[in-house]
Amino acid sequence: KLPGYKDKIRNAHLKRSYGITLKEYNDMLICQNYKCKICGVDKEKLHVDHCHTTGKVRGLLCIYCNSMLGWYERFKNNAEAYLK
Repeated sequence: KLPGYKDKIRNAHLKRSYGITLKEYNDMLICQNYKCKICGVDKEKLHVDHCHTTGKVRGLLCIYCNSMLGWYERFKNNAEAYLK
């Protein structure tokens, strides 16, 4: 494999999926001090969180917070009705 091949693949994935470059992802990672934007856990690899309606990138999250937020968005109306 060529040097930087994984970076090229990652960059293409980020551009296709979220409209950001690998450089933008890495800048966000540095800006967040390599921490999940919700729980603050240190991770070298965080997942891109985005609004599924607008496509807007909100930040980088650990797998747990990203999954929790996805489930929350999917079932929030049911959960709010249940808690009333």
